[in-house]
Amino acid sequence: MVSDVRLSVAAPCFNEAEAIEAVLVEWDGVLDAMPGTSEIVLCNDGSTDATAEVLERMVQRFPRLRVVSFETNAGYGRALRSAIGATTGRYVATIDSDGQFDLAEASELIEELERGGFDCVTGYRKGKNDSFFRVLADRGFNRLVRLMFGVRLRDTNCALKVAKGDVLRELHIEARGYPTPTEIVLRLDARGCRIGEVGITHRERAAGASKLHPWRTAWTMFRYLLYLRRKLKLFRAGIIVES
Repeated sequence: MVSDVRLSVAAPCFNEAEAIEAVLVEWDGVLDAMPGTSEIVLCNDGSTDATAEVLERMVQRFPRLRVVSFETNAGYGRALRSAIGATTGRYVATIDSDGQFDLAEASELIEELERGGFDCVTGYRKGKNDSFFRVLADRGFNRLVRLMFGVRLRDTNCALKVAKGDVLRELHIEARGYPTPTEIVLRLDARGCRIGEVGITHRERAAGASKLHPWRTAWTMFRYLLYLRRKLKLFRAGIIVES
């Protein structure tokens, strides 16, 4: 059956009880103002705080909200993959659930996707609202990605992206954590998909604390990039069938 949903919003959610209600109120208002039907699919990634209870209330309040859940924490990537897999929309917007991105800017990404004939448009943070160390690390990471993979994108790891739903849902996402947004665009690029970029704003967290551990995250990211580069080379060479 063909879905009539124009836009699906897919997001992972882990221990965001302090912020998620306000974020969902904002998202629902944004989607009300957009053309066409829409849905929000959240994956509660084994939260150990009151996130599950808050989401249960929100499902009753917002008919467009659906929640998929893991009993135990499986990681950002697996949670996002699960949320994406449960979407039905013509377009899918990926976003974090901590309030740092403005969902209203997804409209600009959709416009660019349609105007440019892209398969995916990723945001790039015009001003990353974070600590000096994380801003510096992010810039270094993006330079490394450009060097290793030859892509000319400014901010591959920006969480706010819009892609054609059929294209994104068939993508095999392997990363569990922080590398996931970058993995998405690199796998799409390896498949010959056209990817555009639009500048977006980056806000402070609505509440709560970041789940990232800087040095451990950096080391994990580097090892994953090495793995992904080798795998994508094998895919392009026709040695393996899945990117």
